[in-house]
Amino acid sequence: MKHLCIVANRNKEGAAELAKQLEAYIMEKGGSCYMAPCEAVNCRFTCAADIPEGTEGIIVIGGDGTFLQAARDLAALDLPLIGINMGSLGFLTMTESAEAFNTVDMLFEDRYSINYRMQLKVNAKDKRQETALNDVVISRGGYSHLVGITVYINGQLFSSYEGDGLIVSTPTGSTGYNLSTGGPIVAPGVEAIIITPICPHAFNARSFVVSSDDTIVIRLQGNRHKCMENAFVTIDGDEYTELAYGEEIVIEKSPMRCKMCMLPENSFIDMLNSKFN
Repeated sequence: MKHLCIVANRNKEGAAELAKQLEAYIMEKGGSCYMAPCEAVNCRFTCAADIPEGTEGIIVIGGDGTFLQAARDLAALDLPLIGINMGSLGFLTMTESAEAFNTVDMLFEDRYSINYRMQLKVNAKDKRQETALNDVVISRGGYSHLVGITVYINGQLFSSYEGDGLIVSTPTGSTGYNLSTGGPIVAPGVEAIIITPICPHAFNARSFVVSSDDTIVIRLQGNRHKCMENAFVTIDGDEYTELAYGEEIVIEKSPMRCKMCMLPENSFIDMLNSKFN
């Protein structure tokens, strides 16, 4: 892999400088490198149409948010991504900045594997279909009232919650918001969808793991005080739509998968140990 594109979050300290250094290093090694501009257009930071033909992979410099944005922006290109961490934890940007040049060497020498990550397909009324690599979050607005949410799985009533909201995540996203709210960590190779309520007002509301072949419908209901609060839907941290009483969204496995470059030392267990210990 010698023909690369760099997507850098220039708001991260040191990211812009590292991006320039890597660009020069790639060129010196006989490769080609396109440096994506950082201007946001129509809620996209990287325009897929600008990526040169023949590009073999995307190097993302930043944190997990930068990686998620790049994955969504460039999903149609079906190119593998590798993340260089300039953030804090970095579950998706697994390579630390100190190893950036060694990472380029391994890409040039084809010393990597491709990990295919499951994504979610999200549909809501009058909104474009979107794809989530990490999670879909339904949350209450700025008021302190609880929101009422009813969940259906394959057309059958599963449960109703009152609380701050609900997270539907992929295994990749299980180490994000899902984990913070008490949800389980699921290995990225598992084909599953995790449903986790956010601060539910109930004793028996727990996370539930379902098959990736299941279709999940989430409908916004009134709470026990008959408050018809709206809720907000975000996809991988980006605002998607607002749900009114009685409206619903449909979530299922996407036919598109995110390709992630994995270096020999990038095992999931090692990553968990390094991030949490």
